[in-house]
Amino acid sequence: MELNKIYQGDSRRLDGIDDNSVHLTITSPPYYVGKEYEKYLPTLESYFHMLRDVFQEVHRVTVPGGKIVINVGDLAVGSNYNGGFPEEIMIMPKLVDSLRNFGSYLYARIIWDKDNPWANSSHVSFHSKIQHAEYRILPAWEWIWVFRKGKEARVDKSPEDGRFIDKDEWKELVHGVWSIRSVQRNDFHEAMFPEKLVANCLKLYSFPGDTILDPFMGSGTTGAVAKKFGRNYVGKDIEPKYVKMAEGRIASINESMIQVTSEYRDKTVNRKELQGSIFDVSL
Repeated sequence: MELNKIYQGDSRRLDGIDDNSVHLTITSPPYYVGKEYEKYLPTLESYFHMLRDVFQEVHRVTVPGGKIVINVGDLAVGSNYNGGFPEEIMIMPKLVDSLRNFGSYLYARIIWDKDNPWANSSHVSFHSKIQHAEYRILPAWEWIWVFRKGKEARVDKSPEDGRFIDKDEWKELVHGVWSIRSVQRNDFHEAMFPEKLVANCLKLYSFPGDTILDPFMGSGTTGAVAKKFGRNYVGKDIEPKYVKMAEGRIASINESMIQVTSEYRDKTVNRKELQGSIFDVSL
């Protein structure tokens, strides 16, 4: 398996990635809301089948005890205004059952308080055509779902086994609600998730030198943060233009930004000052 590479293609086949070779997956699957990269999935049922097939492959490549972190929101579809009817569809219940059947078990759930939920919300608005008592609720948060492959903890730990976060940081990370500003749509990618969200997951669920997977690499956030934090990455995306963009983004990270591996080895370095300098904590 070639590390620090983004493959172009359908993530339902993670060809080139060995069984039991990935320590942590951090990903945000595309939402079934009509964006360009969802043209391959004509029905909602095909979307659910796609997710099942992708995460069966993710389960295959994950080491025993490794974690799979999935950020996905529920779907708010339809409206009286456009001739349909308003409905919220939960994405994860079916996938939780599928992953359990594969042998990956729900380990934790985190609420992402998006701080600026208006950034990407198109179905919640106030105008004269909305009847009183028919207001829809702003999706100000999303779930982060954490799964563990198998029933036992990892045994292939870092040579310098130990705790890599102090008690203060631990208290912040294990709090069940993360308040992190969402990323607005832009010309780079329509659906980006924040670097700080990825960084939190890396610090909780991986060791320096681990291999991090994102089967929906998109804008490259997972790979970029993995590189900054001294992890290897491997990714895949179906859109060639996003592969090219993500590769460029990750390549722009220079050596001066990759300081965290040495920080983990040298306990005299100020962890908070260092980690605050290598990614934009305002996102």
